[in-house]
Amino acid sequence: MTPLHLLHAVHLLTAAHLVRSEQYGRSSHVYDGECFDFIVVGGGTAGCVLANRLTEDERTTVLVVEAGGDPPYESMFPGLFPTMAGSRVDKNYTSEKDERAQQCHRNRVANLTSGHMLGGSSGLNYMLYVRGAPPDYERWAAAAADPAWAWPQVLPYFIKSERLMDPGLLNSPYKIYHGTHGYMGVAREHRREIHKFLEAFRELGHEVLMDVNGDRHLGFTNPLFNIAEGVRQSAAYSFLAPIVHRKNLYILKDTLVTEVIFDENNNAVGVKVKTQDGAILCLVARKEVILSAGAFRSPQLLMLAGIGPREHLADLKIPVRSNLPVGLNYQDHVAVFMSIKMDKSNASSAPPNKHLFPLPAFVGYVALDKRQAYPDYQVVNFVVPHDSEVPFNLCAFGYWYDYDICHNLRNGGKGRNTLFSTLNILHPRSRGRVTLRSRNPEDPPAIHTGMFSDERDLDDLARYLEDHARIVNTTYFKSVGAMIVDLKLSMCGGMRVGSGQYWRCHARCMMNTMYHYAGTCALGSVTDSRMRVRGVRRLRVVDASVMPTLPGANTHAPVLMIAEKAADFIKEEHRLCYKK
Repeated sequence: MTPLHLLHAVHLLTAAHLVRSEQYGRSSHVYDGECFDFIVVGGGTAGCVLANRLTEDERTTVLVVEAGGDPPYESMFPGLFPTMAGSRVDKNYTSEKDERAQQCHRNRVANLTSGHMLGGSSGLNYMLYVRGAPPDYERWAAAAADPAWAWPQVLPYFIKSERLMDPGLLNSPYKIYHGTHGYMGVAREHRREIHKFLEAFRELGHEVLMDVNGDRHLGFTNPLFNIAEGVRQSAAYSFLAPIVHRKNLYILKDTLVTEVIFDENNNAVGVKVKTQDGAILCLVARKEVILSAGAFRSPQLLMLAGIGPREHLADLKIPVRSNLPVGLNYQDHVAVFMSIKMDKSNASSAPPNKHLFPLPAFVGYVALDKRQAYPDYQVVNFVVPHDSEVPFNLCAFGYWYDYDICHNLRNGGKGRNTLFSTLNILHPRSRGRVTLRSRNPEDPPAIHTGMFSDERDLDDLARYLEDHARIVNTTYFKSVGAMIVDLKLSMCGGMRVGSGQYWRCHARCMMNTMYHYAGTCALGSVTDSRMRVRGVRRLRVVDASVMPTLPGANTHAPVLMIAEKAADFIKEEHRLCYKK
């Protein structure tokens, strides 16, 4: 090792130590029976926002209880995100087997990656910053029977959390749709390799937009990422690290909440927790308990407390406190990939830069009916240099497809640059369910994804694949002899690659999750329009589980908005101070 490399290694180790020991503070020492104004269950995306906003009032004490620990050093770097899934900071949930889904996956289940650390899934996701379109939130407003969830009322909360750091957008008319003083740094993809591809999609009749988060939502674009100054802007890094010095903030790490405690009047009055060393503590909430544990864990804690479907609770002999459709309405964006081999190349590739997203990327939002104001599908495109191992590694170790499929993917693009496209249904009709596996809070819940339970989703996804595949007929793609990589799917044998029949089979075989879990404590059915749990008091849910329907977007930015909005609801109801 050269002296320069040795110095660099020492710097990395020192930085790693500083991240672990200082950036997120030490776990608080609390005693059995200790009281706080608010207890936030889960230090993920929403929990970090709530911790920040509620402690703005110095008179208010907030305890955040997180089952994981600090984010690891590698989570800070955008280029290292492929290493995160399946690691110690992933809860490693898997779905229940069924006969519709994951039929070309080695384990025949969905690997439901979910962050197990401060910042939650914002510490290991793909970092895309997308909000969705106004019709998404009109649906939320209708479900909640409250116009507070319509687009004009949610847009200010997107803006509030954002710190846009892209000079092009800041000097454009789109600036009015963005924030510049929020905690969450956001910047655009700028690598030049994507420009020729954007022009090819323009040739197909799609608009090329500077921004899909403004007043127009259909087209192809350089995406915005939760990346700023080469660092992943996780919720822990953005919202929690800057305020860990606040004396009214308490954080319990590596501590599992096992029970929400109620009094005889159905008031949530605290939680029972199990610490890393096995100690059991009961902690008191003077004002509220707030569940921000995600679309799997929040409904699990509700059902364990007797809040859920009467029949399911009766099966487990859990007394019913409030008969609500908890765990139902589970939704996810179902995705499938396509690989297109492009021009031949043997050029040497630049070494990977951990401060950048691993590959140049661009994103499209497409409606088959051009009169529609919102997209039917999203397609995330990665520009892959020849003989890159990234697609194979994602295929084999990220998505767990059968090895022969992943080898066919690699061999089909050998010696060629490729375009790796992941398409997903933005408004699925299928619904799944999250249920209790047992009364043991340490058992993971049973997750029935319900993917393709409504066959129209399969038909739609096949049409979207066929629509996207038209790109091979554009001028640039024809000039490089572009072809769809034949994955030689055994279950699709005898079908012509590119036919409607083939795409339907391809979609069923290659379907996967986008990791956008939502809907299990939905507004209007489980929670009211202010996210308070129906039938009980002093208990609120603030995370993706309250989404009544999925937005036409990656869910990270909408969860930030939900938490920002919840913080203002809570401040208003408890007459807390607002930050000026």
